[in-house]
Amino acid sequence: MRRFQKTAVSLVSGLAVASSLTIGTELPASAAAGCNTTFQRYSTIQRGSTGSQTKAAQCLLRSAGYQIRVDGSFSGADVWRVKAFQRSHRISQTGVVGTRTWTALLSQGSKPTLRYGNSGSSVRRLQQALTASGRPVPATGYFGPITRGAVQSLQRSQGWRATGTATTGVWRALQAGGNARISNARATVARPVYSTASTSSKGSRVVAFAKRQLGDRYVFGATGPNAWDCSGLTQGAWKSVGVRIPRVSQAQFRYGQRVSKSNLRPGDLVFFYSGISHVAIYAGNGNVIHASRPGKPVHYLKMKYMPYQGARRPA
Repeated sequence: MRRFQKTAVSLVSGLAVASSLTIGTELPASAAAGCNTTFQRYSTIQRGSTGSQTKAAQCLLRSAGYQIRVDGSFSGADVWRVKAFQRSHRISQTGVVGTRTWTALLSQGSKPTLRYGNSGSSVRRLQQALTASGRPVPATGYFGPITRGAVQSLQRSQGWRATGTATTGVWRALQAGGNARISNARATVARPVYSTASTSSKGSRVVAFAKRQLGDRYVFGATGPNAWDCSGLTQGAWKSVGVRIPRVSQAQFRYGQRVSKSNLRPGDLVFFYSGISHVAIYAGNGNVIHASRPGKPVHYLKMKYMPYQGARRPA
């Protein structure tokens, strides 16, 4: 009977974590459910702003993985989330949705190569981002001469050859706010060769760091030293061993070496829930250490209580 009660408590705990962790998923801007994100011009959004563009900014932040109420009224908490987004995209942390932040929000997502004659939702997303960057383009979803001219304008601003084709470099420039200088090198980078010995050593030190945070508070957006959110803890743990990884879980999911569930090692990043809305540190024996939700300190949990989505080894 005691064993049954213990199992039931564990299952209830796991379900509680699951219900509390499902936040926004990282989607293309055009897929921000129920929100209009297309405007002829994008106004500055700051604390106290209201209206359709405020709602669009909130919806885009939710699509980027931030837990936010989409109500068309920009609060102090929303300012804080904008700062977190700006920090993760290396944009000046003003808490104001201006030109660079609009551009980064609207262009978030995949980076398909687009050229004259293409059409679809990715073209519309590109057009929205170009408009926000100060290069007005009707968001028709068709890559015509106006869109090509706007892409050429961005390429010239970067000092690149103005081909008019939206390459990965164009997307990277937009996702960095549209004005930052970006290398136009190919996005495909040679994967590093991982040394098993050095990786295992770093992984064990990552777990040791995470263990020292056990009992610390969960605070959304916190990055230590005494409070954490899920990706803040994983970023801090890997930073402690000299490895810099992206700030949010969706970006961390694209970083490093993909690892199968059967090949997990301590220190690996383990991702859960649709939209990759949660990340934890693998601690061995099917356990993770994570910062899960308000009111729940950093703690151990069996992986089986959360829907597994994949794993990465940063170094």
